[in-house]
Amino acid sequence: MDVDKIKTELKERVAKGLNFGVEGVEEVLDPSAPNRNSLILLKSKYNDLMQLSMANTLPYEQIEIGLDKLRVQLLHLIDQLSADDLEKHEVTPDLKINTLPTRRTNFFKLVEIHFQNLDQILYQETMDNQITSQSQGREAIFQWYRIFMSRRLRDKPLSEVPARALSFFEDFDNGRFEVYFKNIKHLMAYTLASEIEQQFFLDTLRSLFTRFELAFQFYYACTELDPSFREIFQRSKLVDESLKDSLVSEEHWELLKIG
Repeated sequence: MDVDKIKTELKERVAKGLNFGVEGVEEVLDPSAPNRNSLILLKSKYNDLMQLSMANTLPYEQIEIGLDKLRVQLLHLIDQLSADDLEKHEVTPDLKINTLPTRRTNFFKLVEIHFQNLDQILYQETMDNQITSQSQGREAIFQWYRIFMSRRLRDKPLSEVPARALSFFEDFDNGRFEVYFKNIKHLMAYTLASEIEQQFFLDTLRSLFTRFELAFQFYYACTELDPSFREIFQRSKLVDESLKDSLVSEEHWELLKIG
């Protein structure tokens, strides 16, 4: 296989996921090649970034900026390859099977974080400064969504709904909603970042949420409190028109125009 063909196939690997591109270059590069150190440095940066990502300590935007820089560096390294740099002159057509458990492990770690964040969401009713009832997790989301639905949005012009939804989240968010939605955004972005097992991850995501949670996410996306959440929520297509029945008004579906 000539060098140009190898470069093309390596770039196709990058398109499937940065980790697969790194493995592809590692597979064909001669250990004594001058640019071997560049690959080691890139791989080290990638692993460090993934550790920060899994710790949920960086906003997704910063992680994506870092990944984009690494993609550019890897593509530049591929462009600079010569025949003398190669130990192998073919790219294995199948992806290494050991990369799939890594991607699954990362995904389900994010799922675990999601449920931890969900458990932190509480809803309390009080009377005379005494708590009369309390719910947590999914039940709390349902109760908060009932409060949201009571804000008389049904008869408001469509153009006013995002601002009124924004007012709700500004009035009631004590930080728990913010963290909850940030991790959901991270889950969606991680799912869409690579073609590998993407459909499996999307199906898993859809199974995580009740229709009330999805409706809550829908209205959060409408507020543009986090524009990148809106963009990823639309792109992921976690919801379809069947969600209309769970919205305050079916007309609100037009706010995001998903699908």
